[in-house]
Amino acid sequence: MLFILAAIMLVGSVILPAGESERVLALVDEDERVIEPLRLLSSQLGSGIAEEAVDVQGFRLSGDSTAFARYLTTRSRDDASTASMHELSIRAGGAIAAEAESLRRLVMRWRQVAGLDFGASRAVATHAASASEREAVRDSIASSITRLESDLADRSAERRAAVSVHEQRGVVINAVQVLIALAALLALFEVLRRERWRGTREAALRRAAESLARDFDRASVAQHVANGAMDLLSAASAIVVHVDNTDASRLTIAAAAGTPVDADRAMMARYNESGIDGTVRDGEPSMVAATAFADASPPKQRAIVIPLGMPNLPLGLVIAFESSRARFHRRDMAWAGIFGHLATFAYEKVRLLDEARSGQTRLQSVMESRGRLMRGFSHDVKNPLGAADGYAALLQDGIYGAVTNEQAISVARIRQAIQRALSLIEDLHELARAETGHLDVHRERVGIAELVLTTAEEYRATAAAKHLGFVVDVSPELPRVETDASRVRQIIGNLLSNAIKYTDSGVVTLRARPDATDSPTDARHLFIEVQDTGPGIPLDKQSFIFDEFARLADGKHAGAGVGLAISKHVADALGCHLEVTSAVGEGATFALCIPVYDEVSGLAHEPVKSGTERVAGPWMSSRADGEI
Repeated sequence: MLFILAAIMLVGSVILPAGESERVLALVDEDERVIEPLRLLSSQLGSGIAEEAVDVQGFRLSGDSTAFARYLTTRSRDDASTASMHELSIRAGGAIAAEAESLRRLVMRWRQVAGLDFGASRAVATHAASASEREAVRDSIASSITRLESDLADRSAERRAAVSVHEQRGVVINAVQVLIALAALLALFEVLRRERWRGTREAALRRAAESLARDFDRASVAQHVANGAMDLLSAASAIVVHVDNTDASRLTIAAAAGTPVDADRAMMARYNESGIDGTVRDGEPSMVAATAFADASPPKQRAIVIPLGMPNLPLGLVIAFESSRARFHRRDMAWAGIFGHLATFAYEKVRLLDEARSGQTRLQSVMESRGRLMRGFSHDVKNPLGAADGYAALLQDGIYGAVTNEQAISVARIRQAIQRALSLIEDLHELARAETGHLDVHRERVGIAELVLTTAEEYRATAAAKHLGFVVDVSPELPRVETDASRVRQIIGNLLSNAIKYTDSGVVTLRARPDATDSPTDARHLFIEVQDTGPGIPLDKQSFIFDEFARLADGKHAGAGVGLAISKHVADALGCHLEVTSAVGEGATFALCIPVYDEVSGLAHEPVKSGTERVAGPWMSSRADGEI
């Protein structure tokens, strides 16, 4: 009976703990092969999208083919990362797979809004969404990556909790079985000792993973790798060496832990002469005699060499020296291999973070350089143009003598050209201020009805000169709003100027109304609309027209293409919304949605998009005010 009990306990002490250990290793293996690679790929994708954005912006600003080539390279790498993430997320399943699929769709959307392609054997900038939409897609990608990383962290935390449960369960099972088996067979004590050793290794591996997850610079990672290797393998000491980027045969000491090691002597011999280069090529840990590093080491002392990086891209080595009280065994090699993968992921995380920071810095530098260029350009060019206009004014006023009618006409045209140039320079300066967030906004209580009517009068003569009908439809009962009157007038002026410019016949209508579901005195939003009977705007161009320097190439109308871009920036700064509704051959309607200040809550309502339906209520004028 005692023999049978001992046999049962012996078998149970092996099978049950082994099962728990296998579960632990399976959980660790899932982290290693699925969760951690997904984390790295998501970080790499985030930095890649940031680099793409920099190169897209650089190419659109300068047309530099180098930026386009970098964009294609980064895009190819990001597509590979997205494909790998898709495969791994399927294995992960659940919320991770759903979020990874959402991220893949957002990356596809980013390809559409980025608007760079290769056409006619050269780099071209195809139609793209507005800068704000590209930014929104990038923000969505960043948010999706954050959510995915959160899901991965939760899954990893679940795995760590499961590992802890299995460890505790294994320890309890071992303790109960060993206590019972001691009465029958003292040999079961060895089984308990082995399982406790395994639990120690698992706990040490978990501590190393947790410490490496908190590191964000290369020096800290190196030190924690050295500490973790010594803890995991119960080594007397450990050193971390990095491979020189230019000479793979040169190793430099990055960190050390434990009993001091004669590191200088250890590194005297080239590592490829000691047989350790095979470890780097194979990507698997190896056990060597410590004399391969220093002749002064004890003859029987051994070292485990753990490669860092990939076989084709070595980062360095971790060398752990055994203690006289705890000799290395072959079973230590599996734990060393897992630890090497964790350490490699930590280094890769730091590299990707550095690349992300570098990409953000480059993007910021490009925007700042553009702003400086705009400011310097406006300052250096406006002064001589102003001087030229002054001299032309003197000629026009006859200060230097009488001028003929033909000369007076020429001088007037010169001044008009100079004024157009000064206006363009001011638009560029305004665009630079808008892009860097330096628009001046002075909010006050503004009567929209009066503001719209006074602005309309400034453009009535221009419309009459083109023999266009000019309709102003404003209710005097519109509520006052909290906004910047000059900025709203600037937007209305840009919209009216464009409507008159692009309308060859018909009517330009300026309308101010509340939301169709509100009454004039209790409106939550006001809409200022400029409607024309021009050629209309194709649907695929309606977002493009709000980009800076974007123009529909009809070849008949002059302009720099910055008016709508400035208006969009100003509207965003005011907390408003600017949109267009149009169809080819049916004219266009630009609508500015202004949130009305809420007297009760003390807040402005969020701007909303106006519907395509235009419903005239009793509060709107039924006559064509000022029709020409």
